[in-house]
Amino acid sequence: MKKNIISYLIISLTILFNCSSEDILKKNLISSSNISSRNMKNLFQELQINSEKINLISSQNREKNPTAIVIHTTDSDSMKDYLEKSILNKFFIHAIIDKKGNIYKDFQSKSKVYRLIPRMDKYTVHIAIEGKEDEILSNVIQLNKISEFIGNYAKKYSIPLENKDIASERGIFTHTQAKKKYGNFVDMRDCGGEKLLASVLISLSGKYSPEIEWKDRLSKEWTFRKEDPKSSKPKEDFTHGRGITENPITILENVEKDSTGHIPEEYRVKYAFDQSMEPSCIVLHFTAISDFKVSLKVLEDRRVSANIMVDKDGKAYQLLDSLNHTARAAGGTNNSCIQIEIVGKNTEELLANESQTKKVIVLVNELSKKFGIQISNEKIESLKGVFSHTQAKKKFGRSVALVGKDFDPGEEYMKKVIEATGSKYYNEEEWYDRKSEDWIILYGDFQP
Repeated sequence: MKKNIISYLIISLTILFNCSSEDILKKNLISSSNISSRNMKNLFQELQINSEKINLISSQNREKNPTAIVIHTTDSDSMKDYLEKSILNKFFIHAIIDKKGNIYKDFQSKSKVYRLIPRMDKYTVHIAIEGKEDEILSNVIQLNKISEFIGNYAKKYSIPLENKDIASERGIFTHTQAKKKYGNFVDMRDCGGEKLLASVLISLSGKYSPEIEWKDRLSKEWTFRKEDPKSSKPKEDFTHGRGITENPITILENVEKDSTGHIPEEYRVKYAFDQSMEPSCIVLHFTAISDFKVSLKVLEDRRVSANIMVDKDGKAYQLLDSLNHTARAAGGTNNSCIQIEIVGKNTEELLANESQTKKVIVLVNELSKKFGIQISNEKIESLKGVFSHTQAKKKFGRSVALVGKDFDPGEEYMKKVIEATGSKYYNEEEWYDRKSEDWIILYGDFQP
């Protein structure tokens, strides 16, 4: 709580430093009819954006007045690059405010829906601001214009000057908050700037809420999960595993076991049993840690798990009492998939470890035959096949670590494993329906 208060005071002092006082911004608020703004078409002409690109902009009709505003920042992109990349990636915004405080807008923004955040677009106006957050905060002219424009727009359409409850579909939010709530992003970089939004809302006598105060922020309703390290809630009790339940006999040939078929006690994971399943798919992960026992401890501390873990020496261990027990490893797949963790810091470490990779390939083949699992990574929503944790995250989200790039265990590694089984590997652009909006992480290289 003390940290949040200090952050809030710093933001408030930043506003005072940039604008002398909150009253300066309030005084400068004028009626929307007097705000100097230009048609977006004028900006296209000034930046010499050709008509072929302009004709690619598409929109739908808005059925109701907008109830939310989302702010975006161009960061290091020039205005021209930002707009052209937006258009080429089939996104667009309703207004943009440049460093001089010039406002360029679509004068039909009230009635147009542009594609930018698919789960919010139908009720949202998207406003882009030229520059990086810190540059914008130090630019008094631009900052005044941002507040004027947002304040008058919010007043005109009765949009609340607050950011606490993004699920209410009413308020003023950053693109970062929208990404964390709904996904539908290309990458997880900050966009819009929480300090900037705080500055604007405070100047308008609104209510700014830091992330920890966003409604239900620690719940599982958010795509980008957030864990509370200071939570006083007792950790869930273990019900199964090492030292709790009887040491099981494994049904697999290619995991470590004693002469009677029992798995080694010290390599079992302690876990809370959720439910049983009939496996129809396999998900591969890397631990991001180069030590088996440390990885095991991290799983237990976080109350997550995997069915199998493959050590760096090429030995594989069954962690759960049964392969039919669901692990907690990859949201959206846990109730159907056998989760395999591979000990290694990163993709490069995995690719360099031939004995470990051979064991993973052997395991995939054995599990495929034993449970009738097809070896294909084409269609993850079918929950039938062999997939990376990356693919699961891009499709379903539900993680505390989401980025737009390949990361776990690495698609190059997936290609090596799948092709070694004699099966076809599908590149990302070949994944079923990959370019649709029904993914948490959208396909592409850029998003405003």
